[in-house]
Amino acid sequence: MFVFNKKDKIRVSVCVPVCGTEGVLAGCLESIAAQNFEGLEIVVVDDGGESLKGAGGLSAKKILKGFVKGLKKQPTRYRPELKFIEHEENKGLVEARRSALYEASGKYVVFVDSDDRLLCGALDTLYKTAERTGADIVHAMAETACTVPEQEKSERVLEIYKKINNVFLGGAEGCVQGEEGILLGKEILESFLVKRSHNGFLWGKIFDRELCLEAFDKIPPVYCVFGEDFLTYFFIALCAKKYAGIDQKVYSYSTGTGISSERKIKTLEEWKKVCSAASACTVLLDFLKNSKEEFCITEEEAEAVRGGCRYYAKNNLQQLKGSVVSELQEEAYRELCLWWGEGMIKTMETTL
Repeated sequence: MFVFNKKDKIRVSVCVPVCGTEGVLAGCLESIAAQNFEGLEIVVVDDGGESLKGAGGLSAKKILKGFVKGLKKQPTRYRPELKFIEHEENKGLVEARRSALYEASGKYVVFVDSDDRLLCGALDTLYKTAERTGADIVHAMAETACTVPEQEKSERVLEIYKKINNVFLGGAEGCVQGEEGILLGKEILESFLVKRSHNGFLWGKIFDRELCLEAFDKIPPVYCVFGEDFLTYFFIALCAKKYAGIDQKVYSYSTGTGISSERKIKTLEEWKKVCSAASACTVLLDFLKNSKEEFCITEEEAEAVRGGCRYYAKNNLQQLKGSVVSELQEEAYRELCLWWGEGMIKTMETTL
C-alpha cells in the first residue's frame, strides 16, 4: 500500500475496488475529487484484474499517479488523501471492499464502483444527513445510465436496465430509490428483505465505518463478484441501528460495464465470476442455519433470503442460456452445477 497527501482528519473514506475497469477509473476518481469535500479520503484497491481494452495498457497504480498530478490544480483544503492497495491475485469484490474498509480512516465510508460516478454535492448531502440524523446508514437516490454502445446492446442488457429502473423498488425511469424517512433496529432488515422498500446496493449510501466493520466481521473470507451486495448489505442491515432515506440523487450507476452488463461470456474464467453468486448464497444460508435464532431473524426474513438465493441460481441459469457462447455451453453447465449443486440447477430448470 502507498499513501498520498496525508491529512490529519478524515471525515469520509470513499472505497473504490478496481478489477478490469481501469479504462473508466479516471472518470470515477474525477467525480469523487470534484466533490470539493473537506476531510476526504479515497481508498483504491486493485484486485488483480486485467485492464480493459482501450485503457492504453495503464495499470490502476499509473492511473492513480496521473490523477494525483491533476489534483495540484485543486485548492489544498479540498485535496483528498489517497491510499492505494494491490492484491497480488483476484480475490473478488467482497474481499476488495474488505481491504479498503480496513485501511479507511474516516468516520463514514462510501462505496463507489469504479465504472460509476458520484453526482455533484453527493458527499456533502450524505455526510450532513448522517450527522443531522445520527443514522448509521443514509440511503439516497441514484440515476442509471446505459453506457453500452448502441451496436452492442442486446435484449438482455436492455432488460437489465429496465429491471434496475422499475423492479428494484419502484424507481421512476432513470432513478433507483430507497425508503424515505427513518427506520430503527429490526425495521431496517425487514424493510430490505420482506417489504422490499429499500434496495441492498452498497452504492448510493453512506455508512458509519464501525457498522461496516461489525458487519464484515460476520462474513468469512469469500470469493464473490456477483451477488456480493446482497451478501454484504444483509449483514449491514442486520447490525444497523438507524437508517435514513432521502429523496435526493447522489449517484450515477452504469449498466454498460462490469459483470452486470451481461455481454457475451467467452471464457470459463469469466463464467466462474458469474457463478460466484453461489459463494455469497452459501455464506448467507450457513448463517441462517447456525445463527437465525441468536440474531432473532424471523422466518419471513429467512425465507426472503432463501428466495434471493433461488433468484441468483435461476439468474445464473438464464445467463448460461443467454450470454455464454455456444462452444462453451456444455463446460459452463458443468461448472454451474459444481458451484450450485446439480440438484439446485435441475430444480431451477423446471421453473424456466
